[in-house]
Amino acid sequence: MKQQQLLSLLHLSSPSLPIGAFAYSQGLETAVDLGWVSNEQSLIQWIEPQLKYSLSQLEVPLMSRCYQAWQAKDYGAIQHWQAILLANRDSAELLKEELQLGSTLHRLLNSLDCNLPAEAKGLGYLPMFAYALAHFDIELESGLCSWLWSWLENQVTVACKTIPLGQTPAQQTLLALMPAIEASVQHGLGVADEQIGMTLPNLAMVSAWHETQYSRLFRS
Repeated sequence: MKQQQLLSLLHLSSPSLPIGAFAYSQGLETAVDLGWVSNEQSLIQWIEPQLKYSLSQLEVPLMSRCYQAWQAKDYGAIQHWQAILLANRDSAELLKEELQLGSTLHRLLNSLDCNLPAEAKGLGYLPMFAYALAHFDIELESGLCSWLWSWLENQVTVACKTIPLGQTPAQQTLLALMPAIEASVQHGLGVADEQIGMTLPNLAMVSAWHETQYSRLFRS
């Protein structure tokens, strides 16, 4: 990877990227509130199945297809995969998160003169991130690792604020789950069109319950 591509990738995956991803827990806050996640071990047990059964089955294959569609300027395919993505967001909060982050990333990329086509307006976070990868000529597998790492880092940050999890266990969690990221990317790249989708009932339930949780720090 060329240095400029690497710098662009680090920029996109930085927690300081001003799109507001830090405001969302994706149901983890409720899992902590219920006592399902209370320490490093239970956090790993909560996150690892999502990497194995959710992100590798949905986000990774969809990112790959959106990336290729942007390269081919196949805007019909982008809309198709966007519809599949939104249909797999199990709660109102997760759906809103996808669209809000997509809108914020669109606004950021537009302000950075990234030559956004008119068809990019209204897209979710995932297809907009795929556009950024294609625009900056970032290799797909590296981009996927970056996407999953950002997601994982945000989940661990949420755990630090809600359990609360100490900084050393947080780093140990990140290290423990690195192999799962690599496995998720490799598996996801081999998922066929008809296999795309995910079913994680516990994640769907806590995400829905979060909408009416009495006290909360996060928006999902």
